[in-house]
Amino acid sequence: MVGLSSLFDIARSALTASQRALTVTGHNVANVNTPGYSRQEAVLAEQPPLHGQPGMVGMGVRATAIRRYTDFFVNKQLTAIEQNLGRLSVSKDELFRLQNLFSDSNNQGIAARLNELFRGLQDVSTTPGGLAARSVLLANAKQLASSLNQASADLISARQSLNFQVQQTVEEINSLSKQLATLNGQIVAAEVTGQSANDLRDQRDGVVNELAKRIDITTIEAKSGALTVFAARGQVLVDGATIRQLGAIEDPDNEGLFAVGYSTGGARPLSIDGLISNGRLRSLLDVRDITVKELEVSFDRLTATLTNAVNTIHRQGYDLDGSTGREFFGPGAITTSARAANQGAVAVNDSAVTANSLLTFHDYEIRFSSPTVYSIVDTTTGASIRGNYTGTSIVAPSADTPVTIVTGVNDTLAVTVDGVASGTITLAGAASPGLAYSSGAALAQEVQAKINADGALQSAGKSVVVTYDVTTNRLVISSNNATSASAVNVTGGTARTSLGMLSGTGTASSGTYTSPMTVIFDGMSVSLTGTAAAGDVLEVNSYDDAAKHVAVALTDPSTVAASSTKAGPPGNNTNMLALVALQHRQFASLDGGTLKDAYRTAAANLGVAAQTADRETDAQETLKDQIETLRAQVSGVSIDEELVNLIKFQRGFEAASRLVRMTDEMFQTLLSLKPY
Repeated sequence: MVGLSSLFDIARSALTASQRALTVTGHNVANVNTPGYSRQEAVLAEQPPLHGQPGMVGMGVRATAIRRYTDFFVNKQLTAIEQNLGRLSVSKDELFRLQNLFSDSNNQGIAARLNELFRGLQDVSTTPGGLAARSVLLANAKQLASSLNQASADLISARQSLNFQVQQTVEEINSLSKQLATLNGQIVAAEVTGQSANDLRDQRDGVVNELAKRIDITTIEAKSGALTVFAARGQVLVDGATIRQLGAIEDPDNEGLFAVGYSTGGARPLSIDGLISNGRLRSLLDVRDITVKELEVSFDRLTATLTNAVNTIHRQGYDLDGSTGREFFGPGAITTSARAANQGAVAVNDSAVTANSLLTFHDYEIRFSSPTVYSIVDTTTGASIRGNYTGTSIVAPSADTPVTIVTGVNDTLAVTVDGVASGTITLAGAASPGLAYSSGAALAQEVQAKINADGALQSAGKSVVVTYDVTTNRLVISSNNATSASAVNVTGGTARTSLGMLSGTGTASSGTYTSPMTVIFDGMSVSLTGTAAAGDVLEVNSYDDAAKHVAVALTDPSTVAASSTKAGPPGNNTNMLALVALQHRQFASLDGGTLKDAYRTAAANLGVAAQTADRETDAQETLKDQIETLRAQVSGVSIDEELVNLIKFQRGFEAASRLVRMTDEMFQTLLSLKPY
């Protein structure tokens, strides 16, 4: 039965619905400038009607829900763009910062210092007897060394700064994960009772996007409303109200810098560096471990190549006092390290440069496939080394003290190349007075020609290269075969003592390991000791920290070796001209480029990478603006629309109030009626 009381109920429902709609509209207006806010709307519906005569009678209105306007796919796109921007913005900022290393625009960079070094060498070659030009040369060399030292220090500082940012970003990810877990719990608790957790969902979307800036993520929402977040290709980061924290763990194979660890329940977290594909964290790891590391390698290889080439030539020259054998720069060193994952106790006991002329400045690994089997691989090229035999130091051949070979007395050798034994190899000479070799290069050429002319070796297709290292005064015999069976050894002959080959060391690219053992390859000697295990790896190179430690060894200008002969000073400049020619020499260790080419290539590569990151960042920011425009069309608050809604719901509220007053008047009229 519909009566006046029903009119009161209808009016009350209208007042309540209008008030609720006004509240939602006011909430929209208040958050018109709130980032990430999604427009809301009160959903109104009729109250269930009552049966009556002549038909069903309506019972008013009710607010059934508060709808949140959002587009799932647009939000997904926005999250993906945030990941890209997080990665690209770091790359852009850090790469442009690294470009300051190449301060060539103000003529203060390493390129300018290289020019000054060679200009100083040229000036000494013009006036080899003058001390002034020699003093300027040493000053220029010291400035170059100082610039290289500073570049190395700046790169080390850059890696440390990036390393700190990796740790900081991991902590931020953990904090955001906690926020997501908390919001998950609040959303589930609200929606399980039938409430709409719209504002909480907006907050959660914002946290998800902040997380995406730092690491690549994917999300799945459960029916309960809880969000599961996966990071780094499937690693669970947040599951409802549960989180799995990441950790910054020191990586002993990467100079103790931080790796991103993920706990799998073991004693040590699993490094997921290789699984992270996007976000700020990916860029920090790439710039730290690839870009900056490659720059360090470029500067170190450039420095090692320069100092080795200068020292090799300078040692052959004579200074104003007629002395020889001096190094211009400090000598290089061998760097070795054992992998942290090694299970055995094999270690490097000692290492040294045995032939400067054979140094490649590549990276090498000594790998153990079992406790007794090793192989040596050039990881820069991926090839096995060529087996070689390195002699001991001999008196350097010269016009004053030549190495003399006399047929039948001191003239034979016997070698094995890749397992094939030679016959008796007779070196060239005459019975009396003998053939004198006044240079190591001529001596090496003679030994090489006679070995390669041996019939047994020729039949087997075996040949060698023989070099003489002027720095260490050693003869080195290398096989031309770079397979795993490659090996050279000197097994007999009367010339072994005079050529320094009686107690030399032969090394194959692979073979049997017994502790202790010395392997010599590509100008380096590495002494191993301890028990190896299958899978153990030792890393070796001859250029690490060259830029960090480079220094000029000479302090007295008179010790600059300009002359090619002992009797040449002060007017002879032949050795100095050879040093000047290094400016245009192409080096295999620098990918066939000159010293300047290597420097310019490093600078150009960094510049191209920075410009690419800049362009990609601009493109992603433009795309983000477009996606945010699409989001605003769906989720954004329109002040004009909300003002219309305010007036509409205000008028509805006023009309409902009028209905209350009118119904009250009718009720009072009924009460005032008197029976007659």
